[in-house]
Amino acid sequence: METTTSRINGILFAICGIVFIPPCLFFSWYTVRLIWLNLTRDDAAAFRSYGMLIGAIAFPLAAIIFGVISWYFLNKAYKGLKRK
Repeated sequence: METTTSRINGILFAICGIVFIPPCLFFSWYTVRLIWLNLTRDDAAAFRSYGMLIGAIAFPLAAIIFGVISWYFLNKAYKGLKRK
């Protein structure tokens, strides 16, 4: 007896894909904001710290990771629902 169907799997994959979109958008926005602040502020050097350096590495990486996870789930959901 199968406890799940391809339609249920497709819906669950779509929900997971949608759940990972907001973190991807947040980290993308924060990466652009960090770049913008560094390029446009005259006193940006006064605010540079290790936290800003970590953010410059971690935020783009997090945006890429969440984006790939979201793309994977949404692609899997689309292919699963399209098969029907």
